[in-house]
Amino acid sequence: MAADSNAELMTAYLDDALEAGEAESFEKYLADSPEARREVESLQKILSIVRELPDVEAPPDFYEKLSKKLRRRRQNAESSTGLISLPFQVLSIIVIMMIAATYLMLEIEREDAQIEKDLSAAEAAPESPVNQE
Repeated sequence: MAADSNAELMTAYLDDALEAGEAESFEKYLADSPEARREVESLQKILSIVRELPDVEAPPDFYEKLSKKLRRRRQNAESSTGLISLPFQVLSIIVIMMIAATYLMLEIEREDAQIEKDLSAAEAAPESPVNQE
């Protein structure tokens, strides 16, 4: 079993959310894997301790403060993302410009080579019969 599916199965098993066939299959897996069995037993102990804790009521202004903090974090994350993305945008433009400049330089060299080739071909060609008369 993959680690992610094990964690999901363990969670579902501990929550009694597995169907009968899945639960039976998972229990067979636990019987074959002492490590997995120890992990489930450890999680069961933690769950029993947590269930014994008394309920705690949040302070009256808790949700308002939490909401403000979340909005601030979201705004900070958006503004910092903008500052980070700006250098990447500039860098992208510079890279594109460098590629375009390199391409243009190669095209100019190719055109110069073609002109030189045409000139040398014209010099090497014999004079036309019209000019000889």
